Amino acid sequence: MSMENINELSAFELSNAVKTGQLTSEAIVCSCLERIEARDTDVQAWAYIDPERALAEARTVDETGPKAPLYGLPVGFKDVIDTANIPTAYGSDIYPDYQPGADAACVALVRAAGGVVLGKAVTTEFAFVNPNKTRNPHNMAHTPGGSSSGSAAAVADFMVPLAFGTQTGGSVIRPASFCGVVGYKPSIGQFSYAGVKLLARSLDTLGAFSRCAADLALLRAALLRAPAGVVPLSSAPRIALCRTPWWDRADPSSQASVQSAANRLASAGAEVIEIDLPLEFAGLEQANHTIMIYEGRRSLAHEFARHEGLLSDNLKLHMGKGLDIPFDEYRTAIDLAQFCRGEFGSLAAACDAFLVPSAVGEAPEGLQSTGDALFNRAWTTIGVPAVTLPNSTGRNGLPVGVQIVSPYGTDEHLLSVAVWIEEVISD
Repeated sequence: MSMENINELSAFELSNAVKTGQLTSEAIVCSCLERIEARDTDVQAWAYIDPERALAEARTVDETGPKAPLYGLPVGFKDVIDTANIPTAYGSDIYPDYQPGADAACVALVRAAGGVVLGKAVTTEFAFVNPNKTRNPHNMAHTPGGSSSGSAAAVADFMVPLAFGTQTGGSVIRPASFCGVVGYKPSIGQFSYAGVKLLARSLDTLGAFSRCAADLALLRAALLRAPAGVVPLSSAPRIALCRTPWWDRADPSSQASVQSAANRLASAGAEVIEIDLPLEFAGLEQANHTIMIYEGRRSLAHEFARHEGLLSDNLKLHMGKGLDIPFDEYRTAIDLAQFCRGEFGSLAAACDAFLVPSAVGEAPEGLQSTGDALFNRAWTTIGVPAVTLPNSTGRNGLPVGVQIVSPYGTDEHLLSVAVWIEEVISD
């Protein structure tokens, strides 16, 4: 293994190399920092990096002995996640030098599992819609998506093997698709949100980015004491091709990506059936928006009351309407989410996963928007697990992913399905 490509290895490859003595944590962190130095002036994925601190953490891991399941792997954290020894700005001008007094639960658990906190990845303002500085590493003129823009771009550009993000609408799955990496939104509540700046408590989910689906098991092991490996499927899966109520709003590249994946899975032995969602699911797009704005405006009550002049016009335009939403309208949206979660659990019980679009299409050109979360809102709103996998490229040569989803609480099985699908579509 040469130093030139250490930063390009998957998390599983790196952890095995440390475990067998082929690599040290210091060597891995050094390789990632060299990549950041070479590329981040252009990509701008990081809000805060302290190379000496990260190297010191890595040396401590090496001196005390690598600890499973992360074995000294560097991990990036979206800058809405509190870190006790690194500033946390939440992507806002209100908190430029804010230093939390404690690590968020996910940070503390990563450290306890032997991981190294590499730095804080750029987020949009309070993980909402206002774009920040990060560029798509595949084409700097295009958005990386949001709100977990820095986390997705950093993993895609080989600056870090693993990174955490958050999703309220489509803030993990969409940027992962745009940047051509694996993205995972767990069942809501599986990863602790303690120490993470909340936007909408009924929607917010801590998720992750990696280079292959199996890597995600390492983070689940660190946070949940779940198995550090993915259990292989005993037979080819049963996949539901679901075009969703929004299919006609997907561009041809996204439609083709889903259809080509379905064809390849069927050729590899999967049973692919077609399933339509009940009519009620069409209302989840608006329900997600209602819940997000209603709860988000209240979560940011202090910032609006004390620092409104430092909030972006974009955030104020959208979030400022939250206090005008009647409670009954909000309650109706919550009820629809609960109803559809139950319906989806029944509908999907006979399948291993639903195959759906990850995003409307490729990453849009320009940095004025982070793209449309249309194909993520429903699954976020009902709180079910989702994984996006790189699959194809669109007319501009940018990545287009496919998304798989399954009923609430079936995350480990979904990762097994993701590994099987990944092997088929990456051939």
